[in-house]
Amino acid sequence: MSITSKLRNLFNKSPQDSGAWPEDKLSPAEQLAKNAQFQNDYELAADQQATFDICKTAADEGIIEAIYLLGIMYEKGDGQKQYFEEAAACYHRAARYDKVEAQYNLALLHAQGSLGQTNYPVALEYFKAAADHGQPQAQYNLACMYDQGLGCFEDKIQALKYFTKAGDQGMLQAWNNIAVMYYEGEENAEGKGIKKDRVKAYSWTLLAAKAGVPEAIQSEPTMTQALSIDETKAGKELLDQLITKYGKFIPN
Repeated sequence: MSITSKLRNLFNKSPQDSGAWPEDKLSPAEQLAKNAQFQNDYELAADQQATFDICKTAADEGIIEAIYLLGIMYEKGDGQKQYFEEAAACYHRAARYDKVEAQYNLALLHAQGSLGQTNYPVALEYFKAAADHGQPQAQYNLACMYDQGLGCFEDKIQALKYFTKAGDQGMLQAWNNIAVMYYEGEENAEGKGIKKDRVKAYSWTLLAAKAGVPEAIQSEPTMTQALSIDETKAGKELLDQLITKYGKFIPN
């Protein structure tokens, strides 16, 4: 597994001892073979109850995909109740094996207080695990947490880093957030942090506005009036470069 030692310790926190789960006893080849059979059975399930039974049986055998899907079913509930604790237990097990969606869903449960109380520090770790595996929404949420100091000290550099990662994958709202960070800037006495750059802020605002982000559309006229002719010209030139890189994500 590629998760860090810190996350491995986090993921191993459970009423069960590490190594007691059935998935820990399966070799990669066994996991692959059992998963293939599970996928076949899953596709042939006749109804919701059959689907649940198939997932539960396969999860008890340690099949990671089944454990994750069982978590989703617990989280959705039965129409009368949602079973967040059971969902979290499933996501926890799947997250240990780098199931990115499980890491993300578990982060949401902790961030939203679904398990009894909001736990931003734990949510931060799971969001980071999913973000570092390339999940764009996790990257965006992680950036917001660094930006606002939720579960951590405020870290504008990390916030910009993960907004950029999310933006690189077409998260349009991240483009506007990048613009705001450059427009406001935040440097400490040593000059470390995000340097205020109105030209970059303008170019990212134009890009986000072009993609239809409401906040960017609203702020573009005010920003245009606040900038000099040279700044607006430079911003539009930089916009051309951004469109070359990100144009494929802009809705038609």
